[in-house]
Amino acid sequence: MISINKQCQNEILPLLISCKHLSTITSYDQLTELNLSNLKLLKIDRFPFEQFPKLKSLDLSSNQLISINIDWSKTFLNSIEYLNLSSNKLETLLFLKDFKYLKILNITENLLRNNERFLSLYICPTIEHLIDFNQEQIYNDQIKYNQLLIQLNSFPYYKKQKICEIVFGDFRQTIINLIEKQEIFSEFSLSPLGNYFIEKKFNEFYLQIKQNFQTYLTDDFQLLMNIKETTKTNYFQPIKLFHSHHQSKEDLTTISVHMCAFVPNTSNHILATCGGQKVCFINCNTCEITHLFELTTLSSKVTSNTKKLKDKNKTYFSCLSWIEIEDLKILAVGATNGSIYLLSPKWKLMFGHIELPNSSINCLTWHSSNPFTLVIGSYHTVRFINIRSYIDRLQSFIRKQNKPTVPFDYVDSSMFINKVSSTHIYNLYDGHGPLILITDLLFYPLSNNNNSVLLVGTTSGLFVIKYQDKQNQSPIQLALPKSIWTVSEHIESLRLINNPIRLIAMNILNLDYICYFDLDQSLKHQQLHIIHSLPNPSRQIPTKMAIYSTNNADTSSFECIVGSNHGSFFYHKIQSHETKKSICENQQIEISILPNILSASLNEHYLCLTTNNNLICIYKRQ
Repeated sequence: MISINKQCQNEILPLLISCKHLSTITSYDQLTELNLSNLKLLKIDRFPFEQFPKLKSLDLSSNQLISINIDWSKTFLNSIEYLNLSSNKLETLLFLKDFKYLKILNITENLLRNNERFLSLYICPTIEHLIDFNQEQIYNDQIKYNQLLIQLNSFPYYKKQKICEIVFGDFRQTIINLIEKQEIFSEFSLSPLGNYFIEKKFNEFYLQIKQNFQTYLTDDFQLLMNIKETTKTNYFQPIKLFHSHHQSKEDLTTISVHMCAFVPNTSNHILATCGGQKVCFINCNTCEITHLFELTTLSSKVTSNTKKLKDKNKTYFSCLSWIEIEDLKILAVGATNGSIYLLSPKWKLMFGHIELPNSSINCLTWHSSNPFTLVIGSYHTVRFINIRSYIDRLQSFIRKQNKPTVPFDYVDSSMFINKVSSTHIYNLYDGHGPLILITDLLFYPLSNNNNSVLLVGTTSGLFVIKYQDKQNQSPIQLALPKSIWTVSEHIESLRLINNPIRLIAMNILNLDYICYFDLDQSLKHQQLHIIHSLPNPSRQIPTKMAIYSTNNADTSSFECIVGSNHGSFFYHKIQSHETKKSICENQQIEISILPNILSASLNEHYLCLTTNNNLICIYKRQ
């Protein structure tokens, strides 16, 4: 066995993070035991198991480990049989999910919950000895684990009359309630390993229904559970993958194309993308760039006074949003230096430049009933800004272009001031707890009156602002179900589903499904009322999802596209008929390169994806 003492600390720390220091070393190929104790390690993001193909014993005891990446061994199937994690500060054992040969596990003196400890028997069924505070702990945990299995067997998997009720309801919450009825399983849903267990059981339940009930369930239920083979079809055909935001060949992989969005309510399929220091307009029919705005040359043709930008090299476009005002299609683009640009693609000009000092624009949207009000998310602050003077001046400019003899009839001097005042400002962070960052904004028209509320997605949950012109009410935070917020409260994106029943789709970082909920019901109790969920694997990088809704005489449906890490995106479709039959379709679709997808946009003919390596992917419906 090789024992590594403190003198080797500087060498072994990078070894735990990457394999660079092992590329020229061959003596580790025969190593079977490795002692990495007492090195004051705080976390492990990745362990180079591939460099130790015969390693059977690993000692990480007496460090200060607070976290180990759940995928630390994903790149190589390890052969570890003995693992010592004693005397650390670990709170979960979810990182053991890829250990196929583990027999002895020492977890003495950690910060593990009881549910984490005994559930290690589930993710590592090969464990023969689980060492904890006493030698009989493995026996006690085995009894507890058997009790859990007995309890789950009482779950009505095989009772046909109960299946529809379970499927239509919230399966996750149903199974949590069943487990937590017994005191020994209290706070089961607070355990990361407990949530992993629940997801696995849900998948088993789904497969059982498909295999055991296919022949005699009703047609309605078979359609709902997607029994028929509908997911083998490729819904989208890639037609163009290209770079357009780079400055030179050297930075092809360093620029992220942050967002994309199709021009609303048009048939020419023009797509806007923003990333780096460029905004591009792309015709998807021809896959050609029709026009682009570049930060270094961006200036207004309508206003006579445009200030020089500071720190251009540190500025990039981060978000965009379309609005339709009368016959004008206007794009608002936000940048990391606090600037907001108002663009008219038809006239190929920038007609408005708004500056928010000491800000970085995270997201933008327009008021649902007042198109002249632009809503801005910056850090933990929401601002409402009236841009009526900019629009009026643009319309005057257009009149002048259409009829050269017509005078430029708008002379309001306030137009020349870039720093406009905010009509309303909402601060979501009170100075306590984790810092809140705004990630997405969505206006929702209430069903019981003509008012609307603003939904604010953040890294710390969902907030609601009841905006009114003459009032300034405090934001309200909607509580997430425990099964969600124990995984993550980082909301990536919110999208409105325009079906007869108005729903909101919510995409949460690190959550294994996309949920959609009824806001009217949620506002009554200030807690999310989740109607349904769509399966989706965990995502480590935030991605903006796309929703496309259709309504026919007898059918209403919506499609959902969301990106995943490592070169794939996921397609979900729910279609409802007047006969109450519903078809759920889910498919994972690979793309040819291995990027991380940052955003998606979808219309009736095309799908566009943007990535963190400067790639724009355009797909056409089959």
